Amino acid sequence: RLDLEVILEFLSSHNCEQRLIIIHGLEYEYGYKLIDLVLLQPESPIRLCTLALLVESIELYVRDFHDLLLVERTDSNSYDITRKLLEILLGLNNNDTQKFKEIYANLLKTSVENDIEEAHGAKSIISRLFIALLDGKRYEVPAHSMATAKIIARQLHEVREGTSDIDYDSLIQIFTHDGFPQLSSIFDIYEDKYGRSINEAIGYEFKDQVATYCFRDMVEYIRLPSGYYSKILRQALDDVPIDYRTLIRIIIGHQNKDFCEIKLEYSKIYDETLEQTIEDRIDVVEIKQAFITIMEKAKNSMPNESRKIRQDRKNKIDSSSLGTIPMAIGDMKSSKHRSHEAFEKLAHLFKLKRPH
Repeated sequence: RLDLEVILEFLSSHNCEQRLIIIHGLEYEYGYKLIDLVLLQPESPIRLCTLALLVESIELYVRDFHDLLLVERTDSNSYDITRKLLEILLGLNNNDTQKFKEIYANLLKTSVENDIEEAHGAKSIISRLFIALLDGKRYEVPAHSMATAKIIARQLHEVREGTSDIDYDSLIQIFTHDGFPQLSSIFDIYEDKYGRSINEAIGYEFKDQVATYCFRDMVEYIRLPSGYYSKILRQALDDVPIDYRTLIRIIIGHQNKDFCEIKLEYSKIYDETLEQTIEDRIDVVEIKQAFITIMEKAKNSMPNESRKIRQDRKNKIDSSSLGTIPMAIGDMKSSKHRSHEAFEKLAHLFKLKRPH
């Protein structure tokens, strides 16, 4: 039996890149497939957390998405699960969606679109919304048209007044193809000009409660992703029992993306740090320590990242910046060296011997 607690403590002290080097190194050097061995362990929050640290974030999302779909098929009150499925998809950009679909097909030997339609029905609003999000056709350039935003805002108002023929497919296309700045402008214009919240318009348009929740969640995400994730984290911590799957997916899955922004927004909303809440509420000591370690590493990485951004800007105007390239290569080599050292430590932990 694997000592998951020891593995969890070890992996949480390394960043995602280092962890992947370690895992691939164990398999290449020793034929030791740690992921498969972890999957053989009894289900538990610790196993779930350990597994999340062994894979890339998109594979973590794929595994969670599939597991949630399976639960959804047998759950009579599945709207909460549907919203979690949406949360996973909202965090994917156009490139991520293609990778998500590829990993899903390779790992599970079926298409994600097929599983969505089996769970929700081929023609349901939710199936159409999810599949449209997975098409990865959102306009990702940070620009918007005020004129177009006014037209769409007026169409939404006409829906509320009963004088528009805008249909579900049109709304799905707007929400899944328009860029976030464009959508934010639509929402703001609608509320400023017509004196009603966009959430009220959504509630009027969709008679299906699950669809209403999902589109309102999209509005919240589009306006402020960090606030959206902060509230999901808080809800997961409030749940009885604690929703470890969601906590793991966001804390570990967003570690290398926008987790610092999420933590900052969490502090603004709840007047306490996420670390404080984790410390007070998490009842599995090993997971609590792993989360605290991950968050501490994210905090320590902020100044370095800021310096890197400033240095990048300086390099653009400094013709002598070519001299910084060896330094960058040196940093990469140093990172890989540290990862190799960690790999050797983990191999020693398992008392592995290279095959002859």
